Amino acid sequence: MHKKFKELATRHAILIVHKDYDKVAKLSLFLEEHGFLCLYAKSGLEAFKNFESAKDGIKTLMMQEDNLPIDAYKTIDYIKTELNQTPYCVILKEFAGTATNNAQQLELIDRSFILGEELSDLLRDIVQQEKTFDKQGSCVYSLDYLKEISDNSTEFIEESLQLFSSSVAKEIGDLYLKIQNNNYEEIRKIAHKIKPSFAMVQNHKGVEICDQITYKAKDGELKNIIDDLYAEFTNIQHALKTDYPNLNL
Repeated sequence: MHKKFKELATRHAILIVHKDYDKVAKLSLFLEEHGFLCLYAKSGLEAFKNFESAKDGIKTLMMQEDNLPIDAYKTIDYIKTELNQTPYCVILKEFAGTATNNAQQLELIDRSFILGEELSDLLRDIVQQEKTFDKQGSCVYSLDYLKEISDNSTEFIEESLQLFSSSVAKEIGDLYLKIQNNNYEEIRKIAHKIKPSFAMVQNHKGVEICDQITYKAKDGELKNIIDDLYAEFTNIQHALKTDYPNLNL
């Protein structure tokens, strides 16, 4: 086994969720051959139990898209918002023609994988994600998602960054206005609204702070958490201004 896979596997468990184990057996065996600890569950409810126990340190979740009664999107959303865990999430599809809602992909999914396709690319992405974990968020933004959906269009990317800068600045300003009036319900609505903006530039800390404001924080804690969100936005702005001095940010 390659050395980097041995090192990775010592701390990286993968949970595979599918109603029919036979359909993911090849995937599971492939990952185990590369030294990963592969866990298996049949449903979203079983997945919740695995993440709640957290004893296996699950960093990757691979789930059948239409695993009812709790499909992959609802399962992942619960794990991220209620259990406050952020695994690398892969949607397992049966056919290439099934479309993924853009909003769902933006907020929840890291990538899709069609069962039966070449497995080496998937393994490469898992290894790359582990490197991202190791950096512990040292890079405050990424353009990978924008490049993917725009075929690497410079014009589209710059327009998106401009929109991110202006819209999030306005919404954070609104958060400070609402906190002065103790309008906690509106604060949570705004945080939920701007969460996809942080997801668009793949700033995971901003996404987590928005989740904290929306779902977890007590009213008296919101002011400090809004300050944290503003600080993270400022970090992104500073990096963008350095990388894109021609933009009006």
